[in-house]
Amino acid sequence: MRILVCEDEKDDADLYTAALESRGHEVVVASDGEECLRKYYDNRSFGLVILDFKVPLIDGFTIAKRIHHSDPSQRIIFASALAKEAIVDPNRELTTLFKLLPKPFEPDALVEVVEYAG
Repeated sequence: MRILVCEDEKDDADLYTAALESRGHEVVVASDGEECLRKYYDNRSFGLVILDFKVPLIDGFTIAKRIHHSDPSQRIIFASALAKEAIVDPNRELTTLFKLLPKPFEPDALVEVVEYAG
C-alpha cells in the first residue's frame, strides 16, 4: 500500500518508514502540513494517510478536514500524543472517519493498525 506520513519528528518518521517498508508498503514522508497537502494533491493514490496532530504550518486536524473534503473515502490515522478529545471534530464530520494511535507506540502496533484495522 502507498502511505503518506506527515510527521515533523525525524526519528518518528524514520521509525514509521522502516516498520512499514519492512512489510512491503511504500512510504512518502512530509515534515509539515503544507508539504503533506502538496504531496497528497500531487498524487492522490494513497491507500492511507498517517498524520501527527501537531505539525508545522498546518495542523493535522486541518489537513484531515481538507483531505476528507477532497476525498471522503480517504483512510486517515492520527498518530499523536494528544488525547482523542483534543482532535474530535465538534461538528462530528470526521470523528468516525479516523483512527487514533496514541503515542508512544511500538512499530508493531502501527503495522497492526495499518494492515488490520479497517
